[in-house]
Amino acid sequence: MTVTRALRTAFVTVAIAGAAVFGTQVAQADGPVTPAPAGATAPQPTPTPSTTTDTNPWD
Repeated sequence: MTVTRALRTAFVTVAIAGAAVFGTQVAQADGPVTPAPAGATAPQPTPTPSTTTDTNPWD
């Protein structure tokens, strides 16, 4: 019984530590968040794709 309790405690500890590390990595995936400088404009929209149907780059 003591071994079972010790293994369960170790498993829970590792799971919580892993979740904390993974959460930190996800939170920092896009880099640190910095406020926009004063007078900053909104990002410009991307252009719409062309209306051609020829999508083969090797032609």
